[in-house]
Amino acid sequence: MQSQHVTNPTQRPVVLFSLIIMVVVLLTLTADYAASRWQREEQKTAVNQQLSALRAALEFELYTNIELIRGAAAYVSLNPDLNQQGFSLYMSRLLEQRNNIINIAGARDLVVSLIYPVEGNEKVLGLNYRVNEAQRDSVFKALDIGTTILTGPVDLVQGGVGFIARIPVVNENGIWGILSVVLDYQEVLREAGFIDQQTLDLVISGHNAQGQLIDVFRDTGSRELQQPVRLSIQLPYGQWQLAAQPKDGWINFTLHPLSWVMALIIGTIACYIAQLRLNNRLLQQDTLSALKLSERKFRQFFSAHAVVMLIIDEHGQIVEANRAAVNYYGYSAEQMSAMSVVDIQTMDRDSVMRHIKRSMVERSSKYAVQHRLASGEIRDVELLNTTIESNGRQLIYTIVIDTTERLEYQKRWELSQQVFNHSLEGIIVTDATLNIISVNPAFSDITGYQEEEVLGKKPDFLGSDLYERSFIEQMQFIITETGFWRGEVWSRRKNGSVFPQLLSISVVKDDVGAAVNYLAVFSDITSLKQSEEKLERLAHYDALTGLPNRVQFQLHLQHTVSLCQEVRQHCALLYLDLDRFKVVNDSLGHAAGDELLRMVTERLSLRLRSSDLLARMGGDEFVLLVEDYKHDSELEVLARKLIDEMNQPFYLVGEHEVNVGGSVGIARYPADAANSEDLLVRADAAMYKAKQAGGSKLAFFTSDILVEASSRLTIASELKRAVAENELELYLQPQIDGANGAVVGAEALLRWNHPVKGFLTPDSFIDVAEQTRAIRLVTGWLVKEVFGIIERWQTQYPQLFISFNVSALDLADNELLRRMTEVLADHPIDTSRIELEIVESAIIENFESASSILVKLRKLGFCVAIDDFGTGYSSLAYLDKLPVDKLKIDREFISKLGEGEQSGVVKSIIDLAGNFGLRVVAEGVETAEQEHLLKAMGCNRVQGYYYSKPLPMSEFEAKYLTL
Repeated sequence: MQSQHVTNPTQRPVVLFSLIIMVVVLLTLTADYAASRWQREEQKTAVNQQLSALRAALEFELYTNIELIRGAAAYVSLNPDLNQQGFSLYMSRLLEQRNNIINIAGARDLVVSLIYPVEGNEKVLGLNYRVNEAQRDSVFKALDIGTTILTGPVDLVQGGVGFIARIPVVNENGIWGILSVVLDYQEVLREAGFIDQQTLDLVISGHNAQGQLIDVFRDTGSRELQQPVRLSIQLPYGQWQLAAQPKDGWINFTLHPLSWVMALIIGTIACYIAQLRLNNRLLQQDTLSALKLSERKFRQFFSAHAVVMLIIDEHGQIVEANRAAVNYYGYSAEQMSAMSVVDIQTMDRDSVMRHIKRSMVERSSKYAVQHRLASGEIRDVELLNTTIESNGRQLIYTIVIDTTERLEYQKRWELSQQVFNHSLEGIIVTDATLNIISVNPAFSDITGYQEEEVLGKKPDFLGSDLYERSFIEQMQFIITETGFWRGEVWSRRKNGSVFPQLLSISVVKDDVGAAVNYLAVFSDITSLKQSEEKLERLAHYDALTGLPNRVQFQLHLQHTVSLCQEVRQHCALLYLDLDRFKVVNDSLGHAAGDELLRMVTERLSLRLRSSDLLARMGGDEFVLLVEDYKHDSELEVLARKLIDEMNQPFYLVGEHEVNVGGSVGIARYPADAANSEDLLVRADAAMYKAKQAGGSKLAFFTSDILVEASSRLTIASELKRAVAENELELYLQPQIDGANGAVVGAEALLRWNHPVKGFLTPDSFIDVAEQTRAIRLVTGWLVKEVFGIIERWQTQYPQLFISFNVSALDLADNELLRRMTEVLADHPIDTSRIELEIVESAIIENFESASSILVKLRKLGFCVAIDDFGTGYSSLAYLDKLPVDKLKIDREFISKLGEGEQSGVVKSIIDLAGNFGLRVVAEGVETAEQEHLLKAMGCNRVQGYYYSKPLPMSEFEAKYLTL
């Protein structure tokens, strides 16, 4: 009989209890392992978060300090001949913001010649990067890639350790050199939190300029990192690796007593549950049915919802993607079901699987990552993960939220905050009711008010009492109508001082067009106003003598003649010209000539009544307006006194005795002229009559003098012959780059080889040519000659330019434009090599026509310069509208450099040119001292007898060119 094994029913609870105990123990061990694993992951997360914060702080410190000086490279590029003083001035203003910069060095041609601050960094000056092995590779690396690089730590020449940012400086001439920014190694790391943190072992590593891997920073003591968390630190070019682990080490597997207590309780409960299992089986079947129904509803919800959803298994495989996911990623449903999340992630596979495993362990989790669409576009997304069960499998239900626009908006907002905080202009933001809600640091710097002092106030507390109510109402009207207002206003600082400012006000509106904020941006223009006032005086008064100039005098003369017409009174002009002034100027120099003109002014002023007006018309010509005289004999007596004064010797500095004499022409109103213009012309004609009589004479205007004007017509006709028979000749005076002594161009000056009168300068015939319109023939000849010279030069000397003078008559119509266009067709040259020089009066006399013609010429590529700037009609209003490229500072100012106010005028003109983006050249340079002062002021283009007198074409080419 076959035996059978029969289980004793009394043994079944023991077996079941044993199985339960074994399962509980296994589950407890698993729970302990999971808890330890979870704690270690939490530990890694905490380290990662702390490391991310340190990385962000370090990147912020590096970029903040480097960005402070990025504009410096552009400034040096635009000012390649910048000296130490200008460099220090610019950098000191730039580095007023908080920074950890030790110094900024400018290395033209890779040799440090500029440094800020100088104190403490003297050893750096003269450092040649080509031979300095410690820094050479990084310099050439920056030049090679053409962008900013950061190296370090580096042992500094002046002592200490620092990071060094290298910024190449390039301008139109090529590579200027390198700009090096030294950051304080310890302070940068301390500000970023690396020095004082106590919880992590840290190592920063990166490649130096030779490609070797080095430790940038190590704070690990004697320990080596074990499975550290690693992050990349982005640099301006390249990156560092940041690694860290907890100072106390990583958490390993441990047994948790609480888990075993819980296991005991669970085991007891499990035994009880086992007894109830049979009773609950039917209930479980009902529950299973309910779950299937719930899953079916979830599937419907999942498929139809507009939010991007994915279901992922433990291997990262996409189990299912809803319609929104298919549309978002751009793949078909079949493609999505065959893909893994690794295929849409920008992270490496190991990082993706770590996230998946963590999400499987945690009930819910959230990650910020980047996903790649089918089109290749990278999008920032936020993943919300929840674990679910389906058919006995544990899956991850993921909601994908696109955060690209939000992050970009956040970056733009952060950038706008940087601009707001670092702007050099003051900024005020108000709400719709004009209450201040924010101001930037520049506002406090300019006004003296801190932000907490002005919040809630209305901006009008800064100086609304300085204006008429109508002005404020007009401003408000324009803002309401256009949403913008810009103009110059006055404002009051906290200390009570009033200053001018350039103010712009804009309205910020919502989607329906309602004003929600007002934005005011302003800058202090005190310095600009002071320069404008100086130039305004220069426009109406002679800089040398302090007398009214031609413009101011003509305005006064017009007023006086008008008044005489009304009250039937008389007035007269005495036109005085020195007889031998040119001899003094040529033999003793311009400085002696200027001194003589000042002494003449003093003597003439002693002979005047309080009602008389003395003015300098230019050169050695003076004019005296005499009002309300009775008899011609009074004018004759006054004229003879003036002549007697001029006949007395003048004693100049250096014990030079000079005798010049003077001739006086007299014209009377209304006897000789019916208006101010004719009165001035006829006094001038009478003066020429007196000079023709031998000098030191006086002459009243008579009708016979008009006859002499016909002789000028003779000169005009002879000019026509001179052009036809090629009697005109060009002399060239070089313009020099004061920084290196190189010739950069030349000014073309006319000479007339008259067959009878001999060699004539423009002073002898240009005035007549302009008065008789013969200047058009002269200009036409001059244009052809200049074009021909440039065409000959442009192959071997394409950088050289030639400038020539254009008269007011040439700018009265389109004749000059037509002639230059025609000659350009026959001479295909680089038009930027030709420069037209125009005195201010030539433009202002017919501004609309002249400005229009010059605009057209500049569109063709020609350059325009204002000649004798500062002696005529200088005006900021006109200068802003004129189509010009260069200012030529008049020789009168250059000759008085070093005399206090005159130096200030020259510096103001140079600064003014810089503000308007114009080049500047100083003419009439005659001494080394003048050259030195001009370089210090930032003017490196010069012209004058110190370098060369005007030379015939052949001599110029033989001396400066090799054709």
